[in-house]
Order: sequence, then C-alpha cells, then structure tokens
Amino acid sequence: MRFAATAIASLFVLAACASQEVVDRFARVTPGMTRDEVIVMLGKPSSTWPLSAARDGIDGERLQWGDGLSSLASSAAFKGEPERAYSVVLDKDGKVVRATPPTWIDAEEREREVLRERRDDRSMRE
Repeated sequence: MRFAATAIASLFVLAACASQEVVDRFARVTPGMTRDEVIVMLGKPSSTWPLSAARDGIDGERLQWGDGLSSLASSAAFKGEPERAYSVVLDKDGKVVRATPPTWIDAEEREREVLRERRDDRSMRE
C-alpha cells in the first residue's frame, strides 16, 4: 500500500514539472509570436487561463507549463503569473505580450551566487 501511494505521488510530481524542452526553449519565446508558434516550440501547455481587462489588465489568455497544485491554485485565485510555472500571456489576437519564467529560478540563481561568493571568500582566507 505504501509503495502505491509513493508511486502515485511521484507521478504527480513528475507531471507537475516542466519538460526539459520547455526549460531549454522558453527564453526563445518573444513578444509578437503567435499562440500556435509558442505551442509548436514548447508543446501543449499544462493549463490555460482566460484573461479579462477588468481583472487582469488585458483581454487574452495565459498559457502555463510545469503547473503544480500551488500554481494551479494561485492562478485560479489571484491575477498575475504564478511563481512556480512558465507563463506566456497572449493578447486578444493570440500574440505573445510577455513570457515569464518561474520566480524560483531567479531565487536559485541568487542562492548559487551567494554560495560561490562564500566559497571564494573562504579560499582567499586560507
């Protein structure tokens, strides 16, 4: 029983991660691309959200890759891009307005930089 629960939980975690293809290609998404061009490049999004000018400041759609339970819940409850998913906002004509990677990527890079600086400081003192 415990094995089955672990296996099911692992499947949910894997399903929530963005594919390596999305991670590698996301930086190539640029304003003005069409919805179809983005999907050809990144694959089918894990979720899509309609956007309205009244609530989100733009009429259009948000596509997301790498959704987990937290990004799905925050997307449903709050406006703006989720912190833990790759997000592309399209205008009403289906053109890319902006592409936003998960904010945890920046946090991990900052953490790596701090660790590098600490390591360098230690080496200089030795």
